[in-house]
Amino acid sequence: MSEGIIFSGNGICVADGKGRFALPLDMRKAVKASSGENRLCLTIHTQLPCAIGFGLSHKQWLEEQVVEMERSAREKGLNFDAEAEREARFADMEDLNFDDGGRFFMPPDIKDMMGISDAIVFVGASRHIQMWDPKTLLASEGRSPRVRHAVEKFLSERAAGGGK
Repeated sequence: MSEGIIFSGNGICVADGKGRFALPLDMRKAVKASSGENRLCLTIHTQLPCAIGFGLSHKQWLEEQVVEMERSAREKGLNFDAEAEREARFADMEDLNFDDGGRFFMPPDIKDMMGISDAIVFVGASRHIQMWDPKTLLASEGRSPRVRHAVEKFLSERAAGGGK
């Protein structure tokens, strides 16, 4: 597994006939480098209405953060609920397999919670990949102007019957 994976860029994917989404190529390569295999960790964002994905090395980093927080609290004589912190970070997380084409099934409950139907916007956001419903991304403040433009163009072409 490789540490220090940074995700950037963006992409839009329409689900295939089986309902699978495909990670953009560069993101797929980075997840595979992070995991050492075709393994995507998927969870819900704690502050934004999107899912997030990353590789196994980031999952390990999240655990190391909890251990460090626990150590720091102990040194300062503070109470720290490591179990609650771990639950907040890991209870909603799933490890998913993806094929060599980057195709994976998003869990139905996460799709439902995030309002994702048959299209998804992938946004590289440093240590993870944000995964948005296109309309939800447009309604969310603070999104990248370039990503917003790509989503607006995608939705416009789709409405005009342009394939996807």
